[in-house]
Amino acid sequence: MLKKVLVPSVLLLFCACGTYNHEEPKAAVPLAAAFSLLSDDFTDKNLLSPVFTCDGANISPALKWSGAPAGTRSFALTLRDPDAPSGDFLHWAVVDIPAGSSGTARNVKFPPGSRELKNDAGGFGYTGPCPPSGTHRYIFTLYSLDTERFGDDPAALEDFFLKHAVAKTVLTGLYERK
Repeated sequence: MLKKVLVPSVLLLFCACGTYNHEEPKAAVPLAAAFSLLSDDFTDKNLLSPVFTCDGANISPALKWSGAPAGTRSFALTLRDPDAPSGDFLHWAVVDIPAGSSGTARNVKFPPGSRELKNDAGGFGYTGPCPPSGTHRYIFTLYSLDTERFGDDPAALEDFFLKHAVAKTVLTGLYERK
């Protein structure tokens, strides 16, 4: 009797909830303890100098990284503002950074072969912090990738990272306009 009631109830539950997705959920890109991203221009979770923002010279800070995991064939870097009024705002995206590189000096271009993608401001390259109000977080994320080249579809960037990232490391700067 229980089987006659339970089976139709379970089937009804599956029908009411829509179709079952057989795909595995995508896992988040892991943080790797030995993989680090630092800057001589600011420390993690501290204020950025106005020189790196729309209130100053709008130049990129110096970045350096170390401890890339085995299997790294290239790097990608993003700078995002998750506190933007319109949601997550992409300030900077650089792909195809050669695996042998270990950072950039202040306002310096990346090694040959690296490519800067269009950001959410509509331009290529670095667009510094410029929050309309309050203190915003500016998250620099460096991805270690198992491939040497990103395709040509900037809209596929997050899926690309989920598919090809070996690990990531983050460095967060804060900024509030005066």
